Amino acid sequence: MKRLLIIIITIFIGKSSMAQMNDPLYDLNQKIHFGFSIIGTYGKMKFSRSESFFSLPNDTLNNITTTNFPGLGVGGIVNFHLNEFWDFRTMAIVQVMSQRNLTYHFKGGTTKTAMLQSTYFEVPLLIKYKSVRHKNFRCYVIGGLGYRYNFTSDAETERSATKPVVGMHASTINYDLGFGLDLYYPYFKFSPEIKLSNDIGNSLIQDNYIFTKSLGGLYPKLIQLSLHFE
Repeated sequence: MKRLLIIIITIFIGKSSMAQMNDPLYDLNQKIHFGFSIIGTYGKMKFSRSESFFSLPNDTLNNITTTNFPGLGVGGIVNFHLNEFWDFRTMAIVQVMSQRNLTYHFKGGTTKTAMLQSTYFEVPLLIKYKSVRHKNFRCYVIGGLGYRYNFTSDAETERSATKPVVGMHASTINYDLGFGLDLYYPYFKFSPEIKLSNDIGNSLIQDNYIFTKSLGGLYPKLIQLSLHFE
């Protein structure tokens, strides 16, 4: 995915640099821009072990590991132009196929895997700071806070001592930090962007079974590679 993004960016930068100045008043003529995004994601999971994990009998749980997976998403953009260097923007994002697995390694070689699958609806509120425009491109950094809801949370899923279910809160707040390029074309603006989007606080829902009692906290993280069209 990263290699594909680099190839796409290289092609667009090459075409943009060879073209004449494309709509130099793009950011000034319209105070509000609309667009859409195609988003590639890579979900990660940071976790901590609880005190219960370290006090378990020697014949039970030995270790916990994570496995991360890529995902996809789409989004709609509303961008408010504040001045030459600053924008405020919000998005409505639906991310699908986001998954992280927790694998529990028990003594004797037995393993059990809890699949943390996520389908997110996300609304970020972002501030975008842009560099001086050079011909048909400019750089930018972006950051802010967002609300995220997971439609496939296991918060209400039935649990047991043999069924590895780990529930996380469906509603969370996240922070976003990233950077990208604005590439100007005659009829649209194309912006490749990479962004970290991490939940704030502990998302774990505790219960009385070993799969959550052995955990102190879960902290979901996302790396987002976005192609914005405005």
